[in-house]
Amino acid sequence: MAVRLVDRIMKAGQKKHHKSAIRIIEEAVHLLRSAPGSLLVSYYLGGAPFVLGLMYFWADMSRSANAGDHSAMAALGLAFLYAWMKFWQTVFAQRLRAQIAGERQYKWSLGRIASVAATQSLIQSTRFIVLPIAGVMLIPYGFCYAFYQNAAVHGAEDTQTVKSTCKWAWRQSRLWPRQNHLLIAIFWIFGGVIFLNLSITAYIIPQMAKSLFGIDSIFTLSGMRMILNTTFWIAMMGMTYLCLDPFIKAVYVVRSFYGSALKSGEDLKKELNHLMVGVKKLALGLVVVVSCATPLICLAGQPAPLSPGELDRSIEETLKQRQFAWRMPRETIQDGEQEAKGPLEAAIKWLLDVLAKGVRALEKWITQFFEWLENLLPKPDKKQASTNKNWITPVRAVLILLLLLSIAILTFVFIRIWRRHRTEPIEAAAAGVAPLPDLNDESTKADDLPANRWLMLAEEFTVKKELRLAMRALYLATLAYLAEHEMITIEIYKSNREYERELRRRAHERKELLVIFSKSLNLFERVWYGMYRIRRSDFDEFATNQKRILTFD
Repeated sequence: MAVRLVDRIMKAGQKKHHKSAIRIIEEAVHLLRSAPGSLLVSYYLGGAPFVLGLMYFWADMSRSANAGDHSAMAALGLAFLYAWMKFWQTVFAQRLRAQIAGERQYKWSLGRIASVAATQSLIQSTRFIVLPIAGVMLIPYGFCYAFYQNAAVHGAEDTQTVKSTCKWAWRQSRLWPRQNHLLIAIFWIFGGVIFLNLSITAYIIPQMAKSLFGIDSIFTLSGMRMILNTTFWIAMMGMTYLCLDPFIKAVYVVRSFYGSALKSGEDLKKELNHLMVGVKKLALGLVVVVSCATPLICLAGQPAPLSPGELDRSIEETLKQRQFAWRMPRETIQDGEQEAKGPLEAAIKWLLDVLAKGVRALEKWITQFFEWLENLLPKPDKKQASTNKNWITPVRAVLILLLLLSIAILTFVFIRIWRRHRTEPIEAAAAGVAPLPDLNDESTKADDLPANRWLMLAEEFTVKKELRLAMRALYLATLAYLAEHEMITIEIYKSNREYERELRRRAHERKELLVIFSKSLNLFERVWYGMYRIRRSDFDEFATNQKRILTFD
């Protein structure tokens, strides 16, 4: 009975988490509507510069006669704007996640900013290769699309790593595939409608301005050539992206929130917080009533107030007492009796002078460094320099700044990789002496140890005549072995019967294996969850069956 009750609870929890795609969209819309305006400002602070830069890059590369001269630097600038956009999208998603969970927002330290920027730049840069290939193959496109969206919404209290972000994003992308593919189809429909509306609006507004007010513009003069221009379509696609992508991010924030709640129970905490709101309001009202009523009750029993003269005399007599004399102000220093300056003031003045000289020297070095970098860049032709005097200097300054930021990001990435390689042997050594899992703990999973290590642990408990713990170690060894051969997948929320059903689906042709596993499972549940006292003969039979399972290939 206990096992059946646990199975029902697990199934009810999964059904509760598995919400429909329409319900997820409704919650995402409500989340965006209740978000403060600064949240969308943070998103467009990163997204708008990239879209504008992409439109300028497209127009310049397709129309400019000198595009080949500065194409490399322009591409580098566009790549920096893309990394900038992905960083702010992560900030936007993490603030949404803090809002939906009712938690405080994380502090953005310098190390956290650098780790998020480097991690998102490395992961999101691969989507231009992976998503087209997955789209051609069709089937893995939904999982790959969800992976990159989940990577953008991944948040952690400490610094991010590429490995942890990819592992978390892939685990979330495998949840509820039907819901994920339905959401992607809805996104395509929404995107098509928004794209058509923006395109029609951009074409009609100049025509209406000409018809109503007689205003001619480049759009009305170009006629149908405006629609045939590729820059026009790139601009419409960029505006569609800015309109739709915040909604997509909100949907995957909600989806990943319920995916993480399968283990953390964050959704239950959120519901409890909502229930406690009414209780807190009632308690606050009682506090206000008591606070307002207390002075009235106290004044009801007070004697008549003193007259002003009596009150002044009482205060003067009290202040003359010795215990209050130290509160009186000091006598003011007479004119001309200034204190002599001591060595401390001179030392502070000397320190400030040294700091000022250091700042001036640093400013001089920075100026010389920028001049050196500017001298390394190719000089423009004299004819071009004479016609572009107003914009050539700011452009070169921006290119220098982008180059320095790229060097800093690459240096940070290499340092992290080098540190990780240095700490891997230490972590491996620490893993070798890690404490063994507690078999009495229900949260212990089969993938905590490999199958051979569980078998060694079972032999140790058998020697100690702790047959109940030895039986669980043998059962976990069986699960670990089946997971290593991809017959089941280990999850903390799965019950034993779910493992049995999964094994029947994946290894339905191995009849003998299924029979032995079902028989062993029945005996294990009687011993582990029931009051059945295991005998040595039953244990030996159970161990023999488990070893037979471990011999299947």
